[in-house]
Amino acid sequence: MAKTTETATPTKARVGTKGAAAAAPRVSALTRARSALKTVLKEDLVVPLSLDMLKETIPHIPTGSIVIDFAIGGKINKHGIAPCPGIPRGRITQLYGANSAGKTTLALTIAASVCANGGTVCYIDWEHEVEPRYAESLGVPIGDDSKFILIQPNTLEEGMKTMIVMISEGVDLIVLDSVGAGKPEKQVNQAVDEVGEQDRPGRVAAAWSDFLPKVKGQMASSNSTILAISQMRKTMSSMSGGGPDSAPQGGEAWKFFTSLRLSLRVLQKEKGKVFDPLTNKMEDKVIGTQVILKLDKNKVSDSAHNEFKYYMAAGLGIDNARSVAELAASYKIVNKSGSWLEWPSGPNGPVKVQGMAQFLKILREDPKLLAALFAQVTPKIMASPPVILDTDAAENIDTDELMAMVDSIGSGPKKALAEAMAEAEETDATE
Repeated sequence: MAKTTETATPTKARVGTKGAAAAAPRVSALTRARSALKTVLKEDLVVPLSLDMLKETIPHIPTGSIVIDFAIGGKINKHGIAPCPGIPRGRITQLYGANSAGKTTLALTIAASVCANGGTVCYIDWEHEVEPRYAESLGVPIGDDSKFILIQPNTLEEGMKTMIVMISEGVDLIVLDSVGAGKPEKQVNQAVDEVGEQDRPGRVAAAWSDFLPKVKGQMASSNSTILAISQMRKTMSSMSGGGPDSAPQGGEAWKFFTSLRLSLRVLQKEKGKVFDPLTNKMEDKVIGTQVILKLDKNKVSDSAHNEFKYYMAAGLGIDNARSVAELAASYKIVNKSGSWLEWPSGPNGPVKVQGMAQFLKILREDPKLLAALFAQVTPKIMASPPVILDTDAAENIDTDELMAMVDSIGSGPKKALAEAMAEAEETDATE
């Protein structure tokens, strides 16, 4: 009888207390891959992540506008913070709108905010339109080249080379005003009667499409921020009825490489009687502007709403007091009764004054009071969007309100201005 031979089958080690102790610790596939990747690329490109990062805001630059910071900041997350209350650092933000919508004013205000917090700004002005005196009135440290420099390149390429240098050195904010104004060298150098390939529509857009991917990674490393201003232009397709009426200059690349896109449009111009020393009369002048901010793209937060209204005042720039006060009135936190305004739930008790100008003066003199008012407005905005009504009628502000505005922002002595206005009114009466 043939013997039956049994084939020995290797037995697996049982997973138990003794087996676990004997087995070697398992190495994650990602750990092995990371080590191999570091060898292949000669550097570790893995970004360290932790839950603690979610408890802090994204690195950002305050805009100088309470309303705009709130709009960008987004909904409060589970950790009790707004993810990004300002322009995100190390990324690209596009700011666009029609003429006189306040794009340059907002850009200069943001620049002033960076400088005030110890940062550095390079303002690339292809349009050659930045007025130093106006920039200084908005808080830009004109004359301090260690904080702010203004560069006015002659060509698109000069501006791009400037950007590369500024990013490589870690300049905090680089403002481009505007991305469609820079002309290629070939176009600048051609004779007046020459017509060639350099005139082809889209050359500037093509240049940006090639340039932006090259610098975006470098920006993230240096933490430099680009704020790009775009003017609106008629589209080629609109002329044949096949597309939108207008679009931001600079091409489609800006849509894809930006983390934040903000559009501005004028809702209403406000006029008031202002003394003109040239005519020695009281003249109707624009003393304020209502601006609509729309978040067309926001990859840094979950916005509460995508449209907000804020105010700009002549000689002041962004008017935080007016912006917050009008929001508070729209949500009935501040009640209007005739010419009187009452804030029943003020932090130090009820506040009751006559006239919006006097109420604004109080808010401007006490930033803590302004912050307290906006803190009461915030939950109302979260619950329902602010009402924005388009109107064609210009709001006229009387002389007393104008006087209070001027006096509160320190643009000149109230007494001297009052005397000038009185003299002008007497002149009008005798004519």
